[in-house]
Amino acid sequence: MENGTVIKPTLKQRIIGLFKLHSSPPEIALGIAIGVFIAILPVYGLHTILVIVAAFLVRRANKVSIFLGTSISTVLTFPFITWGGYTIGRSMLGDHYPPLTWSFFRYFDYKKLLHFYYPLFVGSVVLALILAVIFYFITLWAVKAVREARLKSGKVSSVVLLVIIILFFFSAAHTVNAAEYAGEKIIYAISPVGTAEYGDEGYSDLNGKKVQFTTFKTSAPGFYDQENIYSDPETFLPLRVERFISIFFGKEHIIEEYSPQKNMLEITKFVNDKKVEEYKFEKDGPIHNAVILPFYIRRVPDLGIGWSFVARVPEQFKVTLASIDVVEVPAGIFEAYHFTSEPAKFEIWISKDEYRIPIKIKGINGLSYTLLMKYYYPKK
Repeated sequence: MENGTVIKPTLKQRIIGLFKLHSSPPEIALGIAIGVFIAILPVYGLHTILVIVAAFLVRRANKVSIFLGTSISTVLTFPFITWGGYTIGRSMLGDHYPPLTWSFFRYFDYKKLLHFYYPLFVGSVVLALILAVIFYFITLWAVKAVREARLKSGKVSSVVLLVIIILFFFSAAHTVNAAEYAGEKIIYAISPVGTAEYGDEGYSDLNGKKVQFTTFKTSAPGFYDQENIYSDPETFLPLRVERFISIFFGKEHIIEEYSPQKNMLEITKFVNDKKVEEYKFEKDGPIHNAVILPFYIRRVPDLGIGWSFVARVPEQFKVTLASIDVVEVPAGIFEAYHFTSEPAKFEIWISKDEYRIPIKIKGINGLSYTLLMKYYYPKK
């Protein structure tokens, strides 16, 4: 990545990336098993709470894999899980409970479920235990196989890869695609003062071309800055940025035109609708936008300590994944990837989960402020 090559993840990289968590195979497998067990239980509305409690109490289990394990329960698998749990419970408690039919799911409501709940709960506990044990050993074998294969030859056999795909087939219905965050909104508190809001508005049109459109709004006493950012939907490299700035009684309008093919950036600044400055930058690789740089990094599928690449904003920096930290922000406590820059101008923390949320950003524009995630609204 040192030459600034655009990152384009493959399907295989995404799948293998799930098995490169910084934990031992038993810890990852235990997390998956716990997640599967919780997901099977018919405790509707309480799954997230149970996941948090389990992550806190079972210290030996990998926290990310607990969450991944819950992905076995999806809209597609819910009828089968419910039917399986109820059928097991009914066979254990006696046939005086009526059998489930597909019409139950066709006209499903939670009031109806109350009549079936006791055998459903008993059977679901048994089913959850069985599936948790099965997934534990499958995950344990798969993680060991992947790591051993990568150590020996750097490649993963087709058989192992097939098992991994099957193992996470159902989680694909839950997992957020790294390139699809449309509708996502993140609210940040700014230290020492102010608020900021990032919004992924999905696709838009720029000069007849389909592009990704995001906004970033910053508010502080006497200051407001809105950035409308248009980027390539495949690479997430910026194409055009329009900034509208209000500073007390003055207004500024800044237009940034990026040419990824030519590695060029042209900036035009207007004050009170009058052009006052123009700048032009040419670099030896892609030029990034400082605001969306953390959201560009989050799309890297296969992260490990020591990973690095060159970012130009337009000043050139080497961005390195330095550590994995536990970070507390107003939104909660997160395990996060910690990125540093060289020269030391900014730091970025991105949550170490499937959402890859930039939860803390320090001095990204070379200024001495820090963004701390306050609220997160996933894509609709």
